[in-house]
Amino acid sequence: MKTIKKYKLNLFYLLLFVLLHTLYKIPGYLVFAYYLDNPLILPFTDFLYTNSALAFPILLTLVAVIVIIIPYYLGFFKNTFEGWSTIRVFRLLVILFVLLLIIYFTNVLMIRLGFSSSNHIGRSQNYLITMPKVMQYYIIGIVAPIIEEILWRVFLFKAVGNKNLALFVSWPLFAFAHTGLSLEIIPYLLLSFIVTWAYYRNENVLESIFIHASYNLLSPLSAQFLNSFFHFIV
Repeated sequence: MKTIKKYKLNLFYLLLFVLLHTLYKIPGYLVFAYYLDNPLILPFTDFLYTNSALAFPILLTLVAVIVIIIPYYLGFFKNTFEGWSTIRVFRLLVILFVLLLIIYFTNVLMIRLGFSSSNHIGRSQNYLITMPKVMQYYIIGIVAPIIEEILWRVFLFKAVGNKNLALFVSWPLFAFAHTGLSLEIIPYLLLSFIVTWAYYRNENVLESIFIHASYNLLSPLSAQFLNSFFHFIV
């Protein structure tokens, strides 16, 4: 008789995920309090906001260091740098290229159907447009993907305990955390599935970080290029 394998939720890793994800959000609440509906006004809020171009990246970098160190000492990155080759990188680039195309045409369809606007900016990223470009690229192209992939892939997969179940937990929740319940979640679901699947394949977080970071950096440029080529968005 075949026994049913049981899976236990690892509460310790789940607690780490919740605590570190909360820590990840704190710099935004502190530095850009005036952008929030219920601002957290503290004695140093004005100082942080006035110096946001440095304060926000520095605080996020400190969070990233903490988020990297903890799983490193827990032994989660043992095989992360092994098995890399030109073919592996090329395969990731192909996946990235296909992802950019699919999300571009998805956005075009949503705009044509009146479900979105061509100048839509996620609520969570509104404050980034006030910062210097180099800091924007540093945050969305390096720090944020590293933090988010370690949290939503490494810790959440460890917390769930079963990678098949974790795939279907991490995938929609990550998208929902960025957009909430709105039609804007559709492109995020596509991105989330690809980066979650990339980690699911061999549990190497560098692959999902690479795709996530590259997408964040290249999606605006690729959208402009594709739009100039296809002339779909006015």
